[in-house]
Amino acid sequence: MSILRLFFSLFASLTAASLFAADPDIRSPEVSADGHITFRVFAPNAHAVAVKGLRHLSAQPMTRETNGVWSVTVGPLGPDLYSYTFEVDGATFTDPHNRRTKEWLSNESLVEVVGPVPPLWSVQSVGHGIVRRHVINSRTRGGPVAIQVYTPPGYQRRDGRQYPVLYLLHGFGDEETAWDTVGRANVIADNLIASHRIVPAIIVMTNGHPVPIPPERGPDYSTQNNEAMETELLTEIMPFIEANYAARPDPSLRAIAGLSMGGGQSLAIGLGHPELFGWVGGFSSGVPGGHLDVRFAKLLAANAGKTGVPRLIWIGVGREDSLLERNTKFEAWLQSKQIPHEWHVTDGGHEWPVWRGYLIDLLPRLFGGVAP
Repeated sequence: MSILRLFFSLFASLTAASLFAADPDIRSPEVSADGHITFRVFAPNAHAVAVKGLRHLSAQPMTRETNGVWSVTVGPLGPDLYSYTFEVDGATFTDPHNRRTKEWLSNESLVEVVGPVPPLWSVQSVGHGIVRRHVINSRTRGGPVAIQVYTPPGYQRRDGRQYPVLYLLHGFGDEETAWDTVGRANVIADNLIASHRIVPAIIVMTNGHPVPIPPERGPDYSTQNNEAMETELLTEIMPFIEANYAARPDPSLRAIAGLSMGGGQSLAIGLGHPELFGWVGGFSSGVPGGHLDVRFAKLLAANAGKTGVPRLIWIGVGREDSLLERNTKFEAWLQSKQIPHEWHVTDGGHEWPVWRGYLIDLLPRLFGGVAP
């Protein structure tokens, strides 16, 4: 840890101690059946406290009670998995009473509003798969890489059955836990399997930063990182999965999809290797640039020969997303080359509710499944 980071860590700890003191027995957040959420924090020495980061809401000032607890009730809010932080006299903190957090490029607390009809990303009374965590040594990154692997309910490697595989990639600054912690990929798969809407599949969530994020990200970072990601996925992650899981090594049963940075990686790797991936998805993608005819020469050749083209190329982006224009240009290139694909422009911006919805739409279309 650098001296500067150590200083800020010590400063934050001392500030938190002076503001929060000894917490009484309070509950935060508290979600009511109608979608209202009450936030509370014990900060007797603070002068101003607010809840920040709630989707579609500005900072919500909190009111100090006589016992030093600050509180505010917001809503009603629609069903969603919301992230938030507390701002205490200008300093940002996660909720000390809430153990559910998003812990990547920035740390935020999480709170869930389910609503009267449980959404597909909420835990329901169905059979549940298992998410296993592996840490393997990566030659590409010169150190360990962590992998989260979802196996569907009833999965048994020894029963002789082989499963299709979806490689599901995260966005910039996140890591391998993002898709199950916030994306709820495992929960979505459980619920769709229970309603017989998808083919049970293995879902592999790996770390998309084989090149560490530098303090000052230069223009070459994405290129270097994406090239390393392709090498690591094809030569290390995929062989590991196919050696240790009942994963059938067949492009018709192998998919790749991702969001933002991971969407760009998925499109680059999947479309760059149509001989390996039969299904490709990009959500709000940092789409590949450069000379696309050269980059995707294999895809163009496969399309010209009417063989080996991915069975599905699925691309989605929100109307309010800053990457809409880039995705629109990429989709226009696919059209100009007469490459079959699905193009979805939806409401929303660069945010998890959009990506969870895209996953819910994509999963039933993979591996010969039937769309709802």
